[in-house]
Amino acid sequence: MFRFLQVGFFLFVFFTSSVCVKAADHPAFDPVKKLFAAMSAKDGDAMRNTCTVDFQLLEHGEEWDMDKLVKVVQTPRPSQQRENFFKQINARQIGNVAWVSYWNKAELHGAKQLRTIVWLESAVMIRIKDQWKIQLLHSTRVEPDKQPKDIQWEHLE
Repeated sequence: MFRFLQVGFFLFVFFTSSVCVKAADHPAFDPVKKLFAAMSAKDGDAMRNTCTVDFQLLEHGEEWDMDKLVKVVQTPRPSQQRENFFKQINARQIGNVAWVSYWNKAELHGAKQLRTIVWLESAVMIRIKDQWKIQLLHSTRVEPDKQPKDIQWEHLE
């Protein structure tokens, strides 16, 4: 009987601590939005503040760390402004780990042209001291002819 109670208690703890939470705009998505706002501002410190120290970016077939991402973002481009748009697809949370899948669109405004790039992305976040941090970001560029036409984009302000 005692063994039965031990197993029951273990199962109770396991299932109550690994509850899966799904939300339309999950709070774990906030650091992703902050990362892209910091990228638009070309603010390397703010970019780093959104992520874990061992952050990893899988960018269209390449592996980047935060130093590489900051370097690419801060590369001088004449009079280019970036506007970010998102559409969250799905979010899941189990304890202090969450992942979010979403569409990402950047409008790059140059001196003479507008360039639009769309990505399908997913991010894994870790909650550290009640703050979500991005640990892994996976990004795949989507060619213009394969981009979904029915997305209701949410502008990041």
